[in-house]
Amino acid sequence: MSESKYWLSSGFFTMMHRGVDFFLGFVGFMLLVRIFDPDAFGVWVLLITIVAIVDMARNGFLQNGMIKFMVNRSKGEKASVQAAALLLNLLLTLILMALLYGLSPLLERWLNAPGLSELIRIYVYVLPVLVIHTHNLVLMQSYYDFKAYFWAGISKSLPLFLVILYHYFSAATLTLSSLAWYQNACFILATLMSAYQVRHHFAITLNQIPLWSKRIFHFGKFVFGTNLVSMFTNSLDKFLLGALLSPIQVAMANTAGRVMNMVEIPVNSIASIAYPKASASFEKKDLEGVGRMYEKTLGMMLSLTIPFFVAILLFAEWIIFFIAGEAYMDAAPFLRIVALLALIKPFDRQSGVFLDAIGKPGINMVMVIGTFIYGAILSWVFILQFGLLGAAMGLVMAVFITAVVKQLFLARYIPFHFLKAVSQAWHNYPMLTKMALDKLHAMRG
Repeated sequence: MSESKYWLSSGFFTMMHRGVDFFLGFVGFMLLVRIFDPDAFGVWVLLITIVAIVDMARNGFLQNGMIKFMVNRSKGEKASVQAAALLLNLLLTLILMALLYGLSPLLERWLNAPGLSELIRIYVYVLPVLVIHTHNLVLMQSYYDFKAYFWAGISKSLPLFLVILYHYFSAATLTLSSLAWYQNACFILATLMSAYQVRHHFAITLNQIPLWSKRIFHFGKFVFGTNLVSMFTNSLDKFLLGALLSPIQVAMANTAGRVMNMVEIPVNSIASIAYPKASASFEKKDLEGVGRMYEKTLGMMLSLTIPFFVAILLFAEWIIFFIAGEAYMDAAPFLRIVALLALIKPFDRQSGVFLDAIGKPGINMVMVIGTFIYGAILSWVFILQFGLLGAAMGLVMAVFITAVVKQLFLARYIPFHFLKAVSQAWHNYPMLTKMALDKLHAMRG
């Protein structure tokens, strides 16, 4: 596949996956805030936050290492890498199952969330199935098969959305526990779809499992720690609001967070297609190419997130009223503060991705741990002083500090220019405008 075709095809399906997944989740959220009261919805938010943390941590442990060690390998070596990744995935899942099941009552008490323990234990039952699903998703990325990744992704989000839509329009009662079981069923459907999508790529052999297990483990432990702490950092506002205030404030923060998830669509999409290419360029010792790719992808992110930031500043109240209703209007000031992440996240995310790609995941993990520590302290202090708004202040300040320091570290290993990335963002607008006008022309024709 040519370079330009790779970026166009991969970018299309990755953005489609993120976009459709976001749309279904966002509309589903709009329905759920009208099905449940803010207190019950806050408990559900805490569950899906825990689910996201587990998912991100496990993906981090396997994804980057498995992709890195499958690049430019023989068919037999790829089969060995897959077998080792599956073994590590299973062992990590068993540990997570034991921790979640045992700690669920403690989490329920600490977060002031009645019923959370039952929901967590329902989720634990599906974790063994997700061993296969996680492996399949990483396998798709290692073969640059982002089309398959798209179909595997929406095979979970679409059925769950349809379940929520049905209960919204019908007289049938929807409880939190039944919604958790529905979510498990959707995970199983997604696993079946992903298994079908990778049937031609899936292959395992028992040769050299100790060797590849050791290599994936030692690489993945840093990314695992990075992703785990990163997710805790991103969820600090919800956990601290639940512990210090109540699930109602958790629901308010989640409402603003749902809007901010729009930023994650371009940021994560561009990051996911950039990592395999950056890793391959680094393997070829092409540091100049890695630097240019960093500038290009960072500029792509900024050109999409800057307009979003401006729109939030101008229309925060209207946005919150539209998506959640009058009961959630306290989330509007919170949203205006966290909107600053639209400007900061591209620098933080891409610098972390490229540190992993050049074989420096340890630096990335240390920085993310730092974010968690001073983010927790800042958020704790600010929540006690300013309530709900304090959670937003602490999160933004912590991510900003980390983004600056990570840029300085990355500059030591690859050549790039900060201003070139910003300039790239500005020069993307004429191209994006032309693309939009061409599409409108085509639709009219």
